[in-house]
Amino acid sequence: MLLLAALICACVAPAPAVEGQRAQQRPASTEESANGWLLKWRSPEQMQELQGTNLLHRQSETAVDLIAPADPGADLESWLLRLKSTPGVEYVQPNYSVHVLNEPSAEGDGASEQRMLQAAAADNGEANDPELGKQTYLKQIGALEAWKSVRTQTSLTIAVIDTGVDLNHPDLKDNLVDGINLVRPNQPPDDDNGHGTSVAGVIAASGNNGVGVAGILWKAKLMPIKALDHRGDGTEQELGEAILYAVRKQAKIIVLSVGLYRYSPYMLDIVEYAESKGTLLVAAAGNDGINLGSKAAVKYPAAYPTVLAVGGAQADNKPDSRSNPGPELDLVAPWNVYTTAIGGRYKKEEGTSMAAPQVAAAAALIWARYPEMKLYQIRELLRQTAKDIGARGFDNQSGYGLLQIDKAVTTSLKADGYEPNDRMSQASYFPLPSQLTAVLETNGDKDWYAVDAPYDGVLTLRYESMLPQGKTAPPIRLSHYADGKLLKKEETKLGSRNIEWKVRKGRQLVLMEAMNAGNSTRLPYMLNASFRMAEDTYEPNDKSYTAFTLQPRSQTINGSFHQTADRDWFVINFKQSGTLSLRLSTNTVRIDPGLAVQRAGQSLVVYDDQHEGETEQSPLLTVTPGKYYIRVHNAISAEASPTVGTYTLKLNYNPKYDDPNEPNDKYYEALLVSPGTEYVGVIGTKSDVDWFQLRLQKPSIVDMRLKDVPDGFKMKLEAYDKKQKLIFSQSTGSSGSLEANGRLFQPGVYYVKLTSNAPFDNQYYRFRIIADELTAGFRDIGDHWAKEAIVAMNSRGIVSGTGKYVFEPERPITRAEAVAMVVKAYKPVTLLKPANSVQFIDIDSKYWAYDAIRRAVEQGWIKGFPSGDFKPDQPVTRAEMAVIIGQADGVKPIQPTYAPYADVSKLHWAAPMLQALKLKGSVSGKEGNRFQPDAKASRAEYTTLLYRLYV
Repeated sequence: MLLLAALICACVAPAPAVEGQRAQQRPASTEESANGWLLKWRSPEQMQELQGTNLLHRQSETAVDLIAPADPGADLESWLLRLKSTPGVEYVQPNYSVHVLNEPSAEGDGASEQRMLQAAAADNGEANDPELGKQTYLKQIGALEAWKSVRTQTSLTIAVIDTGVDLNHPDLKDNLVDGINLVRPNQPPDDDNGHGTSVAGVIAASGNNGVGVAGILWKAKLMPIKALDHRGDGTEQELGEAILYAVRKQAKIIVLSVGLYRYSPYMLDIVEYAESKGTLLVAAAGNDGINLGSKAAVKYPAAYPTVLAVGGAQADNKPDSRSNPGPELDLVAPWNVYTTAIGGRYKKEEGTSMAAPQVAAAAALIWARYPEMKLYQIRELLRQTAKDIGARGFDNQSGYGLLQIDKAVTTSLKADGYEPNDRMSQASYFPLPSQLTAVLETNGDKDWYAVDAPYDGVLTLRYESMLPQGKTAPPIRLSHYADGKLLKKEETKLGSRNIEWKVRKGRQLVLMEAMNAGNSTRLPYMLNASFRMAEDTYEPNDKSYTAFTLQPRSQTINGSFHQTADRDWFVINFKQSGTLSLRLSTNTVRIDPGLAVQRAGQSLVVYDDQHEGETEQSPLLTVTPGKYYIRVHNAISAEASPTVGTYTLKLNYNPKYDDPNEPNDKYYEALLVSPGTEYVGVIGTKSDVDWFQLRLQKPSIVDMRLKDVPDGFKMKLEAYDKKQKLIFSQSTGSSGSLEANGRLFQPGVYYVKLTSNAPFDNQYYRFRIIADELTAGFRDIGDHWAKEAIVAMNSRGIVSGTGKYVFEPERPITRAEAVAMVVKAYKPVTLLKPANSVQFIDIDSKYWAYDAIRRAVEQGWIKGFPSGDFKPDQPVTRAEMAVIIGQADGVKPIQPTYAPYADVSKLHWAAPMLQALKLKGSVSGKEGNRFQPDAKASRAEYTTLLYRLYV
C-alpha cells in the first residue's frame, strides 16, 4: 500500500472532502519521508547541487543520488516538481522499503522422515558431515553426484546480500571473506536475524569437515553484505548500494533472497550495471503463491530479464504451490532445506529464498568447470540442463525446470538450445519478458519463436549480434505472424535493432532469418522480449479535465495502467440524489489499487487502506445532483511504471428519488389525474400515503394499473367514492404490480389511496388510470370512425358487444357472427323444412348461432364447405362480407365489363356483387383503388356496410 495524496496529483485541482464522509486527503507517507528519495541523473556529467535539497548519499556508478528536502516542513509537491524539471534529471522516486523473503522455519521430525533422512545419509558419498542425512534436497538436485567431479569454488566471490551472516559459525567462518554492514556502518556484517546465515549455509557450509551440514560448495569465498536490519527490512537505496559494493569488490555472483512487487527504474539501473560488469544476479521469486492465488507474480529484482529467477519445488519434484509463478521464472529448486542458523546452530528452513542460493551455488560450480563462460551462457546452461517437471517445455510454475547440478557441470552448452525450431510448427516458446541467446546458422537457417501476449498491446524485441568485435553481422529479417498470417516484417543491416509490433491478445509467432538465404556467416545473437499494455478504451483520461464521462448508474469498468504514472479519471453528472459505493480490485499483485473521489469544486478524498493486489472499498457515499470525479491509479509507487494487468472498478449507485406529486398525503391534497397519463412516485416514509383524485363526467369503465414496485415491497391500492366510502382494494403482493380493470364508475368524484408495507425511495412506482366513457354501452368506440353505424345497429338489436363493455371494432368478424347479424337485420322467413335439415359436421343444434346459420343457408346467403364443415370461427374476408350482406339485402349482382377495383378482376367470383354495391355507393375502395378482397373484414367494417344497406 502506498498513499501519496499530495504527490499523485500535481495534475489535480485542490480537493475538499466528499460531503459528510469520514475520509480526508492524507499527507505523503511517512515511509517515503523517512527513507528519502532516489534521483537519477541522465549522465554523471550532469550531476549538480540542488537548491533546497540535502544530498544524503551518491552512487557514482549509476549517477543516482539519495536526497531529502533541506527543510523538513517544505511543500513536498512543489519540491518534487522542481526536481523533476531540473535539466539532466531522469527520474525521482521514493526510496521504498524492501523486506527479506522468509518463511517460518519448519521444526519437528516425524519417524518416517527420519528413516528417509538416514537412508539418504547412508547414500551421501564422500562427505562426512554428521547432519548431511537431513539435507535430502541435495540428492534431488544432483549435488551428491556433482561432487564426484567438482565441489569447491574459491576463484570467485559470491556476495550474499541479506541480514548478514553469523561470522563465527563453525560451519561458515572458513568460507567467509570480508564484507560490509550497510545498516550499521563500521560494524561487522553479523547476522541479527538469522535469514542471511541460512542462505549462506545452503551455498557454502564447509563440506566434509566433520561438522554440521555441507553446503553445495564445500569451499568457497562468501562475502556477507548486511543490507537488511534485524527485522529483515531495508530500503531500495541500501539494496542498490549493496549490489554496487559487491560489484566494486569483484563479486562474480550475487544472491538476493529479497524482493518487492513494485517495478523500480532505480533497481533496473542497478541490475543492468551489474550485468555490464559481468556479475550474475540470482534472486528468489517469492512465497505468496497460495496467499495471492492467481494474482501472484514473480517479485523484483527476480523479474528483471537478466536476473536468474528461482522458484520452489517440493520433494516429489512438483512445483510448490506457495512459490510465486510467472513468465519471468527461470528455474525451481527445493523449497525445504536443512541449513545453518545463528548461534552456531542448524535448522530447517523453507521458501524461495532457500531455493535461490542453490542456483547461485550451481552457477559457481559451472564456473569452476568452465571458467571462460559468460553470464548469458551460465543462464542458458542452467536452463538447458534443468529437469522438466511441469507442462512440457517452459511453464509459469516451474520455468525451464528443476535445478540439476550434476547435469550442469557435466553437460556441454548447446550454442542454440532452442533448436530444432526451423519451421513454424516447431516454434520455441519465448516467455515475456525474458532474454535468450541462440545462433542463426548458415545457408538458410530459420529460427521460429512463439510468444504469448497476455493482452492487446505492444511487443518489443531487441536484437543484438554477438559476433566478435570487428566482424560484421549479416542483414537479418524479423517477421511477425499471428493466426498463420504474416502481419509485419522488419529488416536491419545493423548489429542491433529495437522493433515494436502492435499485437492482439494470444499467440504470436516470430521468425528470424538472414535476408540472404545463402548467408555464409554464422550469427550468434541475443533477443530480449518485453511487453506493454495497450491503452484501455477510456483513454485519454489522465487529467480531471479529460475525464471519461460515465452515465449515472451502477456499472463495471475494466481498465489498465499502460504508461508511467497513469491516472484514470472518470466523471459522473448525477441528476438526482442517492448513495454511491466504489469497489476497486485488480488481477495482479503488481497493482496496489488507489481510489479517490471528488465532487466538483471540492477536494479529493483518497481511499488507499489496503496493500498490493488487495481490493479498495469506499464507504457508502451520499451524492447530490452535480458532477463527481473518480480517480483510479496504481498506488504501488508515486510514479508507477506501466503494469501488465487490469483493474476492475465497480460502481453501485442507488438513486434517491423525490416524489413529484407531494404534498398528497391527505385525501383533500389528492393529485387530480388525467386519465391515460402515467404518474410516478415513492413512499418516502413509514407514514407516507399518496392520494390521487379522479373526476368522471359520464359513466366510464375504469382500469387502474400499478407497477415497478421495488423487489421485497408490497403496495396496496384502495378506491373511495366522494364520501370516502371504500369501493374496493387490491395489493401487488410479491409480484410488484397489479391491475384493477373493467370497473364501471358512474359520473362523480373518486379517490385512490396508495400505501406500502415499507418506505422506499430508490425506485419510482408507476401508476396509471384509464377511464373510457361508455358509448352505447361500449368503452372502445367513443372515437372510432364506425361509431355511428355501431350505435345505430346496436340500438336496433342487430349488433352487440363481446363482453366486458367492449365491441372490439377492429377484430376480424367470424362467419358465425356475420350470419347472426344479417339474420337479425333481415329476419328471413323460415322455410317449411325440418329444423335439422341443415347439417354441418362442426356445429349442432346447440351451437349459439345454429338457428341463424340454418336460416341464412336456406336463403342461399352463405354456404358451407365441401368437406361438410361450416367453420363458424373462421374470419370473413372483405369479398365474402360484400356477397353475404348484398345477397341478404337482395342486391342484384351486375357483371362488370372491366375490373371494378385494381385488385379485383372482372372475372373474380365476387366481382358482380362488388360492381353492384359500388354503383349503389355502398362500398368504396382503399388507397389506389384497391379493395383488398382477401383481407379479413373487421367487425366495424361489417357493421358499417350492413348499416349502409339496411338503413
